[in-house]
Amino acid sequence: MATHDLRQSILKPPAAPATRILLLARSAPLAPDYAVASYPGDGGYPAYYHRVYEVLRGLGYRVATSNQCRALYSVAQDVDLVFSLYNRMPIDNPEVFVASTCEFLHLPHIGAKPNIRALAEDKWITKNFVRALGLPVAEGAIYARADDLTKPPPFAGPYFVKNRFGAASEGVTDASIQDDWAGAARVAERFFARGMAVLVERYARGVDVTLPVIGADEPLVLNPVRPCSDRSGAIVTEDLKRDDPLGYRMHDVGAAARAFAEDARTLWAAAGPMDYLRLDYRFDDRTGERVFLEFNICCHIGRSGAICLAALQQGLSQADLLGHVVEYSVRRQARMVEARKWVR
Repeated sequence: MATHDLRQSILKPPAAPATRILLLARSAPLAPDYAVASYPGDGGYPAYYHRVYEVLRGLGYRVATSNQCRALYSVAQDVDLVFSLYNRMPIDNPEVFVASTCEFLHLPHIGAKPNIRALAEDKWITKNFVRALGLPVAEGAIYARADDLTKPPPFAGPYFVKNRFGAASEGVTDASIQDDWAGAARVAERFFARGMAVLVERYARGVDVTLPVIGADEPLVLNPVRPCSDRSGAIVTEDLKRDDPLGYRMHDVGAAARAFAEDARTLWAAAGPMDYLRLDYRFDDRTGERVFLEFNICCHIGRSGAICLAALQQGLSQADLLGHVVEYSVRRQARMVEARKWVR
């Protein structure tokens, strides 16, 4: 896995970077004082976005901010890179909207192309995609309305019920684990009541493990991290993900480390380039069995998050990561700068 010196592979911003960044987030710090935003119910996100803003400014970048996606149209002439962490816009798949709008405006943007963002946001399409690549996935079935629940999935329980789309474990509670189909169907109906489509998977025993990856000419695969949980089955529920009270810790996957790293490289070869991401799994320490769940582009890059924790083990700070991500993203999208002339 991360056996080489990552510090030799990380790009560093120039002494006086010219890149102008738009930081886009629902609770972004705003002019004129750029204080931590007040956004009740948004957990630690406002402080997280404020910290990202401060680090980018500290690296020398000129950073504008907005909590409105429509700002993309008004600032297109004045920024060189969109750093969007907007994953709670009140529409389906806002990450795809932002990426697509940036493509229309020929604006370089952190993350990946819109089609890859769409792939990552749809956990059902992701599951079928990575299965075709040879990654191990749990059996699954999708449900869009209550009438569909009369037909159970073509596999036995226990079941895990979750939102087919959505970020931050939205809708996941302790009740997401159900032994029988009757219980799983009742949980699915609660998702429908919130306007969500449902993915039902065969529940995989073990713990959640995530594999952080940093974009580069060859992806930089970090060591696995475990999001801590005190819930049934050690699952990560919506409230744990939003408020992050238990944090993360490194997790030794033993002999499975090589297989995890190979998964990351296989996914990258098919879906890359991406600026930074993580691959999420269930992992059974007793058997060494791993089950791929999803991959998350532009995952949490706060100091307490998985990617920063894994990078810290290699001597990299949050500032090192953010500087590399910006410089790599700008470099890989350099051809878009010339193409932008048509919107001027």
